[in-house]
Formats: sequence, structure tokens, C-alpha cells
Amino acid sequence: MPFRPLFGGTSPVVWRCSEREETMSLEPLLWTMKVTFAHGLWSSTDSSKAAWMRAQGWEVVVVDMRKFGWDQLSQTRAVLDVIDEHGPFDLLVGSSFGGLATANAAAQRPHLDLRLVLLAPAFGYPELVTSTLGTDAMLAWETNGEHAFHPPGWDEPVVLPWSFFERSRPLAWPALPHPTAILHGSADDVVPLENSQRAQAAHPHTVLRVVDDGHRLHESLNELVSLADLVMKA
Repeated sequence: MPFRPLFGGTSPVVWRCSEREETMSLEPLLWTMKVTFAHGLWSSTDSSKAAWMRAQGWEVVVVDMRKFGWDQLSQTRAVLDVIDEHGPFDLLVGSSFGGLATANAAAQRPHLDLRLVLLAPAFGYPELVTSTLGTDAMLAWETNGEHAFHPPGWDEPVVLPWSFFERSRPLAWPALPHPTAILHGSADDVVPLENSQRAQAAHPHTVLRVVDDGHRLHESLNELVSLADLVMKA
């Protein structure tokens, strides 16, 4: 779907929060939006981010991200299922692994009028996993066919097959054909800020807003309002 760059021209748009506050003031959204929310890999449909958006008056459809499975292909399918069955939506919002799935789903619907806000999206996921686990653990995973992950706060480990990793390879860096804004924390220790910078550099029409926050972005959710306003006006 062709559309104009958010601010004209083709130069990448990167804001740090302090710069943005000095240069422009955006009016808050004055309408009730219908949005999707795709949670992260170890999160759930009982998401604090979804609760925050509902508190703004938005109608939020939370995607059951593990409806078809754990891997990126299955979770992209879950987002597509919601888009196709319950749309149209004013805005698609996704966090971390769910942000990657949201981007992948939107890329598969280039003909639709979609607007995205991605929160610390897990671009480059295969490289993230490899870097986190290390060469020996990756080799053991491939050889044994499965690996046990221990998500923070979970009582039991999650055992994922090697296909989980393999299926993420072709979906690591999706195209961003729609108006898209990315929110990423400078102190993110899960998904490096550089990954969002790389994605934004490859798609100069997108906006990357950098905030002084970590991966969960709990201190920066208010930025969602002005970012939604930006992509809705694109």
C-alpha cells in the first residue's frame, strides 16, 4: 500500500524523547480506537499493557498468541487470524516477540489499510537467541531436538523443539509496508536498540522513538498515545 512518509522526504526519522518534547507537542487521541495487542513470548493475554490501553478508552482485542503454537510462524498466524476475522482495526500494537509477529502479519496484508505501533519488537530473533544461549547450547538444541527455557516467574520450564528456531529464520526481518512507529528503550537488555535502528534504517518512512527505559517499557506507555496519533495521521 503506497503512502507518504510521516514527515515527508525519505530520511530516517529517529527521535529521542527529550528531543521530541522540545520540538513538537501532539494532541492526544480524542476518539475511541479499536486496536489489536500481541503480547510477548513469555507474557499472556492478561497483559498490563492491554489494561493500560483499555484505560485510555481504546477497544483492545488481545491476540491469543499461543493459539497455534509457540513459534513465530504460528504466532504470526494468530495475529492474521484476528486481523482477518475481527477487523478492520485502527491500530495494530505488538510487544517484543508479539511485535515481530505483528510486523510479519501486516507484511502479509500489504493491501489493507493498517497502522502499527511496535514496542521493542524482536527483530533479528534468531541472532538474539543464538547470542543469549551461546554456540554450545545451540548445537545441543539442534542435536537433541529440543531445549528447555525457564521464563522469569514461571514454575515450569517451557520445552521448545528445534523447529521453533528454524521457523524464525525467514521471519526475522519483515518488510514494513504500512505506516509504522517503533518504541524502544535505550536500556533494553533483551532486544538491543540497534535491532530497531536497523529495521528503521531499512524502512525510512517509519518512526523510531527512543526512550530512557528497559525492555518492558513500563515507564513509557504514555508514548503510545502520540505514536498512535502519528501513524493514524500518516
